[in-house]
Amino acid sequence: MSTPAVSVIIPTFERADLLVEALDSVAAQTFTNYEVIVIDDGSTEDIAGRVRDHSTRPRVIRQPHAGPGTARNRGMAEARAPMVAFLDSDDLWLPTKLERFMAALATPGVPRIWYGPMSPIDARRQPVRGRTKDCFEGDITERLFCKSFVHVPTVVCDRALLIDAGGFEESLPVCEDYDLWLRVSAAQRFGLIPEPLALRRLHDGRLSKSDMSRNVAVKARMLERFYRSPLGAKKLNRGIAEARLARVYLAAGRAAFFTANYFDAAALCAKAREFGGSPLRAGPIRFLSRVLGRVIGNSAITARTTHADSMCTKPADCNPSSTSVR
Repeated sequence: MSTPAVSVIIPTFERADLLVEALDSVAAQTFTNYEVIVIDDGSTEDIAGRVRDHSTRPRVIRQPHAGPGTARNRGMAEARAPMVAFLDSDDLWLPTKLERFMAALATPGVPRIWYGPMSPIDARRQPVRGRTKDCFEGDITERLFCKSFVHVPTVVCDRALLIDAGGFEESLPVCEDYDLWLRVSAAQRFGLIPEPLALRRLHDGRLSKSDMSRNVAVKARMLERFYRSPLGAKKLNRGIAEARLARVYLAAGRAAFFTANYFDAAALCAKAREFGGSPLRAGPIRFLSRVLGRVIGNSAITARTTHADSMCTKPADCNPSSTSVR
C-alpha cells in the first residue's frame, strides 16, 4: 500500500448525517493522494456502518467519548502521511482545498503550517452574511493571542510539527485548538491561503448561558497559562497581553454573574483587575464589583457565615465582618 501524502482527520460525535456530507466534500477534492481517518468519539450511532461504503474509504477508529482534542490526537497517532489536514464532521471543504494547500507546502523554504479563512453557511448550505475574520501570516503569535482566527478545518501542516508542540491539550473542554495554535506559533511561521476554502456550518442550536460562561472562563485561564509560560514571555508584549487578559476575564466575570455564579464572578473580576492597569477602563469592573458585593453580602456571605459559626467552638472565635470578596 502506497503512503498517502496527507491524512485527513475527522473527529465526530453523534453526527452521522453531517459526517457523510463532510466526507462527500473530501471525495470532491481535486487532490486525491490522501487517506481519511474518522475518529468516532463514543457515538451511540453506528458511525462505521454509515460510512463503510463511502468512496473515500475512511478508516473508522472508535474510542470512548473524550472530546475533540483527544480524538484529533488519536487521529494524528494513527496517521500514515507526513502531512495532516483537519475537518470537523459538520463542516465542508471546497474542491480545491487540498490541492491549494499541498501545493503551498511543496514549495521549498515555506512555513510548515498553513491555514486560511472560513465562510459561514446555514443548514441549507446557503452563505450567511457576515464579516470573515482577518487572517495574518508569518509570525502571528501576538495577533493570535489578541484574537482567535485560526480555525481547525482550514489547517494543513506537517504532522511532526504538531506532535513536537505537544498536540492538542486533552484536559481542555474547549479552546484546545486555540491553545495548540498559540504554542505552535511561538516556534513556527504560519502560511496563509487568503481565499476561503472551508465552509463553517452555523447551527440553529445555541449554547446555554452556563456553557457559554464556562467556555469564556476556560479561554481566559488558557490565555493566562500561555502568557505566563516561557513561550509567552518570549513572544508577547506585556502591556498588550495583559489588556487582552483583562478583557477576557471581565467577560468571564460578567457571564458568571448572569448565570448566578456570584463567587466565580467575583474571582474572575478580581483577575480582570489584576491585569487591568491603564489599558482597561475600571468602570465596568467597579460596577460589577459593587453589584457582586451587594448580592453576595445579602445572600451567599450570610450562608458562609452560618457555616463558619457551626465550625467554631466558641461564638467569639468567629468574626463575620472579616468575610469579604476579593
